[in-house]
Amino acid sequence: MSGPRVLVIDDEAEIGELVVSAAQLCGYNGEAVTNAQDFRAKLADFKPGLLVLDLQLPDIDGVMLLRELAERGSKAKIIIMSGFDSKVVESARQLGIGRGLDIVAMVQKPIRIKELCELLKGMTVEEEVVIDGAAIANGIATNAFWLAFQPKVGLANALNGADMDRPVGFEALLRWQHPNRGFVPPTEFIPVAETSGQMARLTEHVIDMALGQVHAWEQENLFPTVAINVSASDLHATDFADGLVDRCRDYRVKPERLMIELTETATMSDPVLAMDILTRLRIKGFRLSIDDFGTGYSSLVQLQRMPFSELKIDRAFVADCHMSPQARMIIKTMVDLAHNLGLSAIAEGVENNEILETVRELGCDEVQGFGIAKPMPAAEAGAWFRREIEAHEPKVAAAT
Repeated sequence: MSGPRVLVIDDEAEIGELVVSAAQLCGYNGEAVTNAQDFRAKLADFKPGLLVLDLQLPDIDGVMLLRELAERGSKAKIIIMSGFDSKVVESARQLGIGRGLDIVAMVQKPIRIKELCELLKGMTVEEEVVIDGAAIANGIATNAFWLAFQPKVGLANALNGADMDRPVGFEALLRWQHPNRGFVPPTEFIPVAETSGQMARLTEHVIDMALGQVHAWEQENLFPTVAINVSASDLHATDFADGLVDRCRDYRVKPERLMIELTETATMSDPVLAMDILTRLRIKGFRLSIDDFGTGYSSLVQLQRMPFSELKIDRAFVADCHMSPQARMIIKTMVDLAHNLGLSAIAEGVENNEILETVRELGCDEVQGFGIAKPMPAAEAGAWFRREIEAHEPKVAAAT
C-alpha cells in the first residue's frame, strides 16, 4: 500500500492493529509492533514518517524509547498514546521536545477512532530519511559532501619573537547537505560511516577534495597548509601512506602542504601499527597533528614515541581559560609539554579576543576558532587567506 508510513508500538497487539486500521482508512501505510526490538528493526526497514508510541511497554518504557529516537536523530512526527493521566503524558511530551523530537499530538486511551482519524487527516507526513551506509555511499557518488575551511593563525608571542600574527592555513571540515534531510552533522554520519564500512571511501573523498583545492589555490599563488582528519580505521590500512603519496602526485601537491589530524584514541587499538603508518607518513613529508589532546586516554609514552608535529589543545580547556586559573594551568602545562617534545601547540575553540590574548600569553603557537574566523566555503577561504597575507606583508619604506 502506498501513502505516508506510520509505525505503531503498543504492548497490546489489538490496540496497535486498531490504530493501523484507522490510519489505513486515512490513506496511511501502517504497521504495528508490540516490543522495542521489533520497533527498532521496523524503523530501519519500514522508514516511517509518523510514529505512534505507547508509554508503557513490556521491555522498555516510552521515555527511554523517546531518548533512543533522539539519539538516532529521528525526524519523524510522533504521537504519544497512553492511559496514564494527562500530567504524565505532558511530561513525556516536554521531554521529547526538549530532546529535539517532533511531538505533534497526545492521544488518551481508550482511543476514539473518529478523533484519531481527524488527527491523522490533518497531518502532512514525509518519509523518514535514514542515514546509513547506502546513503553515505550515494552522498559520495553525487558530490553531496563538501569541505568547509576553518582558518588557522600563527601567533606572535614572547616565546617565538614574531612581531605580528600570520595566517598559516586551514582545517578542512567535512559537511553533508542531504537532498531530503538538509544539513547532517558529522557527529551523526561519521559513526555510521565507521560501522557500515564506508569510512575508507569517505576519507578518500575528503583527501581528493582537499588536494584538489590545494592545487587550485596554488594556481592562484596561494600556499596555505590544509589539515585533514583521519579516523582510527584509516590507521589499520598498511598502504595508507603510499596511497596518500599517490594522491598527492596525481594532484601535483607536495606532501608538506598537508597536515594529517587524528585523535588521541585513534592510535590506541594497535599502537605498533599506528606508529608504523605515522612514521612512514612523516618520512614521506606529511605533518601530523594529535587532535583534542587532553580528552582521551593516550599515555605520555605514546605521545613521546609517535612522530607528531603539533599538539592541538581541546576547546574544553580553552573555552574558559580567560576566567579559570585551573584551565590556564592545564593549558600552560600542555604548551610546555608540546614544546619540550619539539611540537607546536595549537589552541582550538578561540571564541573571542580575551581567550586569544590568554592563549597567546600562555605560549600557544597557533589558534583557530570562531573568534578568528568561522569555517567557510573554498572561495571565501581563498579570499580570506589572500587578504590576510597582503595585510601582513612587510611594508617597504618609500625612497627619500
